Amino acid sequence: MAVRQIENGKTVGPDNIPAEALKSDIRSCTDQIATLRIIVEQSIEWNSSLYINFIDYEKAFDSVDRRTLWKLLQHYGVHEKIFDIIRNSYDGLQCKVVHGGQLTDAF
Repeated sequence: MAVRQIENGKTVGPDNIPAEALKSDIRSCTDQIATLRIIVEQSIEWNSSLYINFIDYEKAFDSVDRRTLWKLLQHYGVHEKIFDIIRNSYDGLQCKVVHGGQLTDAF
């Protein structure tokens, strides 16, 4: 309930999450956080490495030259498996948007 009362346009807090992001779909956000927590806890329990890649797709596309990004990742020695995961999350990706109750064509 407190999250719904947060005013839009407020500066982000120490978590760097704007109020609008928290209010947009509270159940979805909390479900994702719970899932992430389970994954982290299992990684600790199994004493295994865990790599997490968050992509802000709104800001990532049309603002980064992918060829340059791939060269930089290789230049800085990003492990091949991690590099492939990141590259595959960009290449061949198609999106659809629901607008006015209708699903758009893929883009």
